[in-house]
Amino acid sequence: MLSRRKAMDAGKQPAFHDGHAAPLIQILAWLFLAFSISAVTAQFATKKAMGRRFVGADFVLLAALVLSAGQAATLLSPAGQPIGNLQVGLALVEVDGAWKALFGSEILSVLTVVAAKGSLLVSLASVTPIARHQRMMRATGVLTLLWGFSAVFLIAFQCPSPRRWDITNPKCMDIRAVRTYNAVMNIVTDLALAIVPTLMVLPLQITPEKRLTLVTGFWSRIVVVFASAAQIGYIRSLPPQTDLLYSIWRIVVCGQIVQVASIMASTIPFLKPFMMSLDSGLLSANQACVGTTSGYESAGRTGHLSSYVKIASQQSRDPSVVRRDKDVDIWVRKEIVVEREPSIELRHIGRPGNM
Repeated sequence: MLSRRKAMDAGKQPAFHDGHAAPLIQILAWLFLAFSISAVTAQFATKKAMGRRFVGADFVLLAALVLSAGQAATLLSPAGQPIGNLQVGLALVEVDGAWKALFGSEILSVLTVVAAKGSLLVSLASVTPIARHQRMMRATGVLTLLWGFSAVFLIAFQCPSPRRWDITNPKCMDIRAVRTYNAVMNIVTDLALAIVPTLMVLPLQITPEKRLTLVTGFWSRIVVVFASAAQIGYIRSLPPQTDLLYSIWRIVVCGQIVQVASIMASTIPFLKPFMMSLDSGLLSANQACVGTTSGYESAGRTGHLSSYVKIASQQSRDPSVVRRDKDVDIWVRKEIVVEREPSIELRHIGRPGNM
């Protein structure tokens, strides 16, 4: 019976072999979609468990997940199933449908990555009150949006009308140049999304362990950088005269890795261990950043404080001033706006009755 089974298996062609890479693309599409759903679900569940309300950044991430599902659907659809196979034996209608599916897949992939990066930018911009950090976030956001719009435009109009999707047309723009540009800009924006949060974390008054936890979470995006670099290598080595429908499968797989890694890297900094470390250092611009015992230092450049603030060696006629017998320090209880770089140090703050 065993020999009979071996004889039957010998006559079968393996699902994935040279010239037939479509099954691999479809398996990875399902697998990476499951990873993306799990990552986004974990972030939402973490926020729910910690009693956090959902904000705009969460819905941007949810939009990225929806776009990712749409991108996977184009590859898994009947039209997209020939992507990665040799054109030999395929009807012209099947080949044309594959190019249409790839066309839609690439546009949705760019939109997915931009949305995933945007969710992280919005989240980080909302937790830092420091104007310099917010400016860096805005600059990174503008760069990401400009890249996203330009990438979608180049893909959508890389070939002449009416067959915008047919990249085998000699009149199309150089597909290598278009995709190399997209991958390079993806690397640039990912590095910015790792460097800028790191610059936010390094000066915080937190333990080295918590700082390392946060930096590790932000630099998890390095996986996206490696995948984009591999994609550039495959793009540049794409043979000019070849069966493009098959030869492009490595580029498609790298694009899938970039997409799922972008979504997962955007959720990692907001899982429970990272959120708890982030809460220890970053202060919301609308929160009261005061201590009730000795030794608290504000990490913010601007903010609103409502407490007893010590102003050393100054005279004041404010009726709210309370003086101590053996000290010339003045304590003022009022609402003030802190605009100082880099921090306001509040020491030995107690109750009015203890002064």
